[in-house]
Amino acid sequence: MKKPVVLIIENSTHITGALKSILRTSEDLNEYYQFVFVLPRHSHARVEVESRGFHVHELPLKELSRRPLSVLIYFPMLLWNAFRLRKIIRKEQVRIIHNNDLYNLLPVILIFMGIKIPYLNHIRFLPEKFPAWLFGYWLRLHIKNAHAIICVSDHLRKQLPAHDKVKMIYNELPVTEKLEKALPTGNTILYLSNVIRGKGQNFAIEAFAKIAHLHPQWKLRFVGGDMGMEKNKKFKEELVAAIRHYKIEPQIEWSDFSNDVESEYKKAAFAINFSESESFSITCLEAQYFGCPIIATRCGGPAEIIVDGQTGFLVPVGDIKTMAEAMQKLIDDQPLRVTFAAHGRVHVREKFSIQNTSYQLKTQYDLIMDAYFVVNQ
Repeated sequence: MKKPVVLIIENSTHITGALKSILRTSEDLNEYYQFVFVLPRHSHARVEVESRGFHVHELPLKELSRRPLSVLIYFPMLLWNAFRLRKIIRKEQVRIIHNNDLYNLLPVILIFMGIKIPYLNHIRFLPEKFPAWLFGYWLRLHIKNAHAIICVSDHLRKQLPAHDKVKMIYNELPVTEKLEKALPTGNTILYLSNVIRGKGQNFAIEAFAKIAHLHPQWKLRFVGGDMGMEKNKKFKEELVAAIRHYKIEPQIEWSDFSNDVESEYKKAAFAINFSESESFSITCLEAQYFGCPIIATRCGGPAEIIVDGQTGFLVPVGDIKTMAEAMQKLIDDQPLRVTFAAHGRVHVREKFSIQNTSYQLKTQYDLIMDAYFVVNQ
């Protein structure tokens, strides 16, 4: 019997936390459903998706921005992509659409066109990242038309209106662990994140500069790309200038995006993530899964992943002094790092098990199948 086809619409042009999450869900549920992806044309993420065994279609997906040209072409392209998507749906015999971005209105347009394909919508970012009126407009459209709205943390759910369609399902664990468990030794502090303003690399540099002279053998390693965006390249230039200002160049390492995050975590003494806001945090989840102690900011999702003082440390956003003190503690206390690593591995495997994450999403798929198809047979 052919498995029902779920079409994933994903706007990522590069590997992002949102894409990593939906790929892991798709692998977890591949036994029950067949997954097909729609990505933006020329997306750098295509190779990664296809390497997992999933078929990919490309559309010229456009994101709405404040530039006049963007606004001018957004709605005509949305309609054009809806016609193209309708052909893909028919060709692949799609039964469910999983829209992985709130701001993508393609499923809504399909319904306006009379194509009654059921869908659910993921929200993976905090409302504050967009103008309130625009976020509210997107949300109302999806609440009206979607089967369910999936948010990734309690922190995010509390910022959404109370509604029966709004469900909270945490992001899932990595599918496999390939390398042997390693103790958090060595002298490298890992910062694994794409270089985007707001992700906190500037705080990390400032905090590390306060203690770097005390530990000349220690390194702060940044792993992540600029996604080819000029604003991200400019931010990295500012980071490099700050490193020169603090005269800590010999203790800083840079690496572009890595597909082997497990190796990065297992080579590190501990990881840090000083983001200004996070709806969840794949970084915090991965670090503990792979046995790497983590220091992160109380910026939303991380507080639901890290047990402060047991699996890592939580620090206030922008509090450089406290950040530096937490880093100092983990540098000085290897037994504490080992304890955090052990507790973190157990904690995330229990709280974010497949039963509590991917299978909860499977329940939503199953409900859609029952509601929209079984009753009509």
